[in-house]
Amino acid sequence: MRKLLCLLLLLLFTFAAHAQQEALQQFNTKQSEILKFGMLGLGLWALLNILTGSLSLTKATRSKRYFHQMNLYWNIVNICIAGASLYFILSDDATRSMAQSLSLHHWFKKILYLNVGLDVSYILLGALLKEHSRNSPKTEQFTGWGNAIVLQGLFLLLLDLVLTAFLEKLTGQLMQLVPAL
Repeated sequence: MRKLLCLLLLLLFTFAAHAQQEALQQFNTKQSEILKFGMLGLGLWALLNILTGSLSLTKATRSKRYFHQMNLYWNIVNICIAGASLYFILSDDATRSMAQSLSLHHWFKKILYLNVGLDVSYILLGALLKEHSRNSPKTEQFTGWGNAIVLQGLFLLLLDLVLTAFLEKLTGQLMQLVPAL
């Protein structure tokens, strides 16, 4: 009878551990899907800006020319970031340990919070350039670049806030999977 009870407890423990590992893998997959969606959005935004900026740059004059020029440069960087991030996300394995999942989730959130701060600084930099253009001989250039940086900063701020909100919502699910000590 004791052997049967021990075997039953062992099977119950194994089943619970397997269920927790499955739930953790589902969490990791959901987190990857959120980040993949965000990077696809960034890549699409960058591609659209590159295409429209390239076409508009040939016809634009004055500050519009500098606006499209900055958008083009900015989004070359964005598409590189989106591509590298997608490569990392798609090549990542969803079967991680609890410690690895906690660490990676925390790292993603830290990066997004840092990006939110950078996005605000981009908006402020763009506004500063626009203000500086009033008393500068490069009025058209600073106005165009300022408008482009504000636009890009606003988009990135929106994207990063949405991704951060989704990851914060997932944090509760991850914490429920952490075994009580």
